[in-house]
Amino acid sequence: MAEYLIALTGIHSRSEETIQATQDWERARISPRELSKRFSDDTRRLVDLQQSLSFDFVSDGLLTMHWQDILRPFTTSVKGVKKGAMVRWFNTNTFYFTPVVAGELLSDGSAVSRTFNPSLVKSGAITKVILPDPLTFVELAENSYYTSRERLIFAYCDNVLRPEVEHLSRMGIGYVQFSAPGVVARFRGKPLPRAELEQAGEGLRTVLKGVKVRSGYHTFFGDAAPYLPALFDLIPTDDIGFDFTETDPASLGSGEGLIAGVADARSSYVESAGELALRMGGLGEKFRKITLAPSCDLQYVPRSVADAKLRNLAAARLRLIGK
Repeated sequence: MAEYLIALTGIHSRSEETIQATQDWERARISPRELSKRFSDDTRRLVDLQQSLSFDFVSDGLLTMHWQDILRPFTTSVKGVKKGAMVRWFNTNTFYFTPVVAGELLSDGSAVSRTFNPSLVKSGAITKVILPDPLTFVELAENSYYTSRERLIFAYCDNVLRPEVEHLSRMGIGYVQFSAPGVVARFRGKPLPRAELEQAGEGLRTVLKGVKVRSGYHTFFGDAAPYLPALFDLIPTDDIGFDFTETDPASLGSGEGLIAGVADARSSYVESAGELALRMGGLGEKFRKITLAPSCDLQYVPRSVADAKLRNLAAARLRLIGK
């Protein structure tokens, strides 16, 4: 019987008040300080909700102007990267700035940590951080410096992710998730070659070596079946994650750690705890640890819906463990 955990997997939905405050700031109706306070209050409420539901790893939901998209700290704070054109984020109505790699990648390790609310980090309230995986970064970047995708993969792992994860670990972060939509959301091409998955696995092994964090690798926006069982064999994270709205759970086989994206993060329909538990099928007998989670970022639904999905994930866990 698996041990069941619960956690967020991406950017959380902003409250109506924060959305309004952002619009007011864009129109110069409020100051940056007032906007920052609005985001801080919103983050605090999300953290409190996760704690009240006994989430095993608590995220700030990337509720800050620093995280307008999952690549933003890397396009603004990593040496060798410039902010390029604004592009649609896969098949959603959200956007990101293209990372333009124009020089040697280099991070001092603080690109991500400086986005946090300091009080939440110091108090240990935030314990999980979500970062773009190597293959998604390479897929979405414009590279005019490195001579091959392989060199860019290893440069991103060695010079950016490694110092960032080391610094996060020293701060007390206990879980790092690498989000990998670029691996499975192959709308215009064939699946990535196995060689690139091997390179990403080798790079992440270097990132995680000797660092005291639990880690996950979460795929979403596409069917991961073409990469099975290779994901379990090649990616060295503790957990491998799947969007259950795209990947058939029956195709997963068995393993150690699983991130089960059972709550549809792109639908306003709020699944009951019973429905969420039912989606697990017999996976509880095939994996040692299972994290019940949203399929992807919950930013695509209203805040009330997103929060309701979190509450029902917690209730689903209680059902699965027989309480």
